[in-house]
This record gives sequence, C-alpha cells and structure tokens, in this order.
Amino acid sequence: MSNKHLVLQIITPDGQSLKEKQVDAVVVRRREKHFELGSEVALFPRHAPILIRIPVAPLRYRMGERTMYVAVGGGFMEIKDDQIVVVTPRFEKMRADDPLSATNARRRTEQWRSEHREFQKEMVGYL
Repeated sequence: MSNKHLVLQIITPDGQSLKEKQVDAVVVRRREKHFELGSEVALFPRHAPILIRIPVAPLRYRMGERTMYVAVGGGFMEIKDDQIVVVTPRFEKMRADDPLSATNARRRTEQWRSEHREFQKEMVGYL
C-alpha cells in the first residue's frame, strides 16, 4: 500500500479558503452532459489528470479515519500530480465533530440552489 496522499485546495473569489494535506480520497459530484446527473467521482492518489465541472453540491474527503464534508457552490475541479484544486464562488466547511455534517452540507447547497432560483426570477430578461 502506498503512503502517498493528495493535497486539496479550495479557491473562492476571496482567495484560498481551504488547504488540506494528507488527504486519502476526495468524492465529488460532476456536472457533465454525457454522465448521469448527480454521478460522483472518487479521486485517489496517482489519479490521472482530469478537469471536472462540478454543480452546487456537497463534497467529501477522507483523512485517515475521518470523513470531512464541505459545501461548494459549483465551479471546476482539477487533479494533477496528486494536487486537487477546486475553484468555486461559494464554500462552507462543516464541523468535523458534528455527526450531521453530511446533512448540513446537503442542506446548505439546497439553500444556495433555492436562492439562485429566486434571483433568476427577479432578473428582468433572464433566460
């Protein structure tokens, strides 16, 4: 078994919001036309380079025995040389010690999607 790990960075308009080293795996939803809506991709060390378009959805990553949850507001994810970079307009990290962190991440992203739909309704001429 390899002792290699991933480095996960999340970048927002405010700058680097998260940087985790020693990440064992990252699981993210993808937003691609040729894949089933809502399908997930698991990324492990030594993964081939890939660029993924991501929706407003929770993202989870594993560090040892702990699974961490974050809410991301869509955007893109790139993996290259065991470095994962997520570029997103919104980000919120859930508390690691909260047993409902997965549920809270899902609720937060649902709230963001709802806010976006309401904003679209208010815009004049929005298609």
